[in-house]
Amino acid sequence: MAWLVWLIVGVVLLGVEAMTLTFVAVYFGVAGLAAAIVAGLGAPLWSQVLIFCGVSLLGMGLTRRIATRMFRGPVVKSNVHTLAGRRGVVTQPIDAGEGRGQVRIGTEYWTARAYFEDAPAIPSGARVEVVRVEGVTAIVLPIDEPV
Repeated sequence: MAWLVWLIVGVVLLGVEAMTLTFVAVYFGVAGLAAAIVAGLGAPLWSQVLIFCGVSLLGMGLTRRIATRMFRGPVVKSNVHTLAGRRGVVTQPIDAGEGRGQVRIGTEYWTARAYFEDAPAIPSGARVEVVRVEGVTAIVLPIDEPV
């Protein structure tokens, strides 16, 4: 009768894996099925538990890193990381002395600073390109394009 318990445990855990896709429950589900097989062959309870633990740990140790790498989707930039390379318009001059101003990138307004510290002031209306973002400040370079 122990084989039936292990079979139920294995099937339930495989069902959980099918719903979550976390690549964790599958190892315990397969281990539950392996324990059900040895229980069906008449193995004592201690060996059933040993098979369950061994199969789950061995499976996880050998395949988890490979499986997660294979099924990982592409890295998609989001939020602030999408700003690098975008272009905007200076709305408040980026002063050479203070080093700060404001730019509009798309529909958002960002505090901006010139990429080079000794750069001349960038006037309102000038086109800029975002090099990177530091905190909430866009680091920009002026570009020679008419508005």
